[in-house]
Amino acid sequence: MNIKKSYSQFCPVARAAEIVASRWTPVLLRELIAGSTKFSDLRSGLPKMSPSLLSKRLRELEEAGIVEKFKAPKGFEYHITESGKELSPIVMTLGTWGQKFITDEYAKHELDPTLLMWDIQRRLETTFFPETGRFVAEFFLEGAPRERRNWWLIVNDRVVDLCIHHPGFENDIEIVASLRGLTDVWMGNISVAEAKKKKLLSLNGQKKFISSFENWFLLSVFAN
Repeated sequence: MNIKKSYSQFCPVARAAEIVASRWTPVLLRELIAGSTKFSDLRSGLPKMSPSLLSKRLRELEEAGIVEKFKAPKGFEYHITESGKELSPIVMTLGTWGQKFITDEYAKHELDPTLLMWDIQRRLETTFFPETGRFVAEFFLEGAPRERRNWWLIVNDRVVDLCIHHPGFENDIEIVASLRGLTDVWMGNISVAEAKKKKLLSLNGQKKFISSFENWFLLSVFAN
């Protein structure tokens, strides 16, 4: 540890914080614990983190024995170790505390369509979709930057993929929502029914997927 960045204390809280509490590291751990292993996937979950800083933090976690780096067919993969998995309750508790006690409305710069859709794509209850076949949901996020306004979730044989370019398939359901409104629904701050009533969210498409929306659209793990 660079002595300039050290707390210079033998206390295990201080020594651990030097490793896991540096800028971006807690949210990087969130992504690793959630199962992201590829550099590109980590970038999707951390869209505002520079690639160079991400590489640096991964090296630091590797040196600390929290991450293992493996050669993959294309590039490398980063897998959390057993000691890294023991940080999961800490990360979850941090998120739960933040959701419970930080009650300020989200600032505009905190509303991130890429992070929101990346979170959503890994929290779908796929048993509501065809066991074999395709399901397509288009999300239109009002208030998001133009280039990140349209998103498609494609479920092929219950395997989920996220696209920002039109996949060329017909939609089964279309979700139109304000970026802030969908974020509030996702975080459990308001219900789907309340969002519809306030015209923050609308659903169009096949009735079976509209009626089951609240069953397959699982909320954030930190939702109220």
